[in-house]
Amino acid sequence: MLSRTSYHLSGKQSPWEEALIAFMRQAGQSGQTVVVSTEANLLSPEEAAQRLMVSRSTISRRIANGDIQAVKVGNRHRIPYSEVQRVWHESMDAMARVVAPDIEAELFGDE
Repeated sequence: MLSRTSYHLSGKQSPWEEALIAFMRQAGQSGQTVVVSTEANLLSPEEAAQRLMVSRSTISRRIANGDIQAVKVGNRHRIPYSEVQRVWHESMDAMARVVAPDIEAELFGDE
């Protein structure tokens, strides 16, 4: 991790790298925090399964059923990150609907 004031990059940078470095230096000098992150655009079925906490075979089955939209890259399926997010949110909503009556009964009692 780079500290706010002390970092050194050696070698020649491309124009976008120079612009990023200048932006980071300016932000650091003004006391701001800069966060740089990456996000995979396409995930393998294995990666999607890990993120959704299901098996790879469940992902493959849901792709085959059309429940999960995937694209073919060569002969392999790849799942857009936005699709993994959609499936995650749908599963969380479904889980919340299932447990909501129990939580409501526990909080407010059976009426």
